[in-house]
Amino acid sequence: MNRLMSRVTFQPDGPVVGKSGVAVASVIEHLERGDGWDEVMRALAIDSGDVIAAVAAESLGSDDSMGLPLTRGTPRRPALLSALCEPSIRVVAPKADLGVRLALAAGLLQVQDFWDASHDAAQAADNLGERDFSAYWHGIAHRREPDPGNAAYWFRRVGRHPQFGPLWDAVRPIAERFTHSEGWDPAAFTDFCTRARRGSDDETIARRVQRAEMLTLLNANAQAAGLV
Repeated sequence: MNRLMSRVTFQPDGPVVGKSGVAVASVIEHLERGDGWDEVMRALAIDSGDVIAAVAAESLGSDDSMGLPLTRGTPRRPALLSALCEPSIRVVAPKADLGVRLALAAGLLQVQDFWDASHDAAQAADNLGERDFSAYWHGIAHRREPDPGNAAYWFRRVGRHPQFGPLWDAVRPIAERFTHSEGWDPAAFTDFCTRARRGSDDETIARRVQRAEMLTLLNANAQAAGLV
C-alpha cells in the first residue's frame, strides 16, 4: 500500500487530505503564498505527510489520471518552487540526512515539473553520497528531458532498487506493452517512453506507469525522511 496516497481522498469537488479532510487546494494555496510547512500544518491541522501527499495529488491526480507528460514542461504552479526546495523540508525534518532531504526535494520538484531545480537537487544529493533515491530521480529527470542515453546511465547507477518490487506489483497488468521480463525494467520503460507517440495508446500507458513510478519512489523517499 502507498502510505502517502492513502492520505488522499478524491471527491467530486476536489481531493482532500488528512484525517479531517482538508482540501488539497487549501494546502497548495498556503504553500504558494509563502507559508512554511510548519505554518501550513498548524493552520490546517495536518502533518508533513499530508503536505507531501497534497503536492503529489495536485499534480499527479487520481488513479484514473495520466499524471505528468512524458517530457518536461512548464510548471503550472511556479509559486510553489520555494516551498518544495530542501530548506523548506528541513524545517519539518531537521534530523533527516541532508542527502535524503535533497532527494525528496528532487522528487517533489519533479512531480510539479520544476525540471531544472529537481535535477540540481538530485545532483546535490548524489554529490553528498546519497544512494537510495537521488540516482533514481536523476534518471527520471533525464528520461523526461528527454535524454535517454543519460537516463540509462543513471538507471544503471540505481541498480536493483528496493522499490522495483512494489512498482512492478502496481504496473504489471499493463507492463506487458513494453517488457517481457518478470520484474521492473527501467531500461525497457525508458525505451517505451522514447518510442511512444503523442496521443497514442502507448503514451497513455507510459504516463500512467510513470505516475505509479513517481508515487512509489516519493512514498519511499518520504518515509526515509521520517515524514510519512
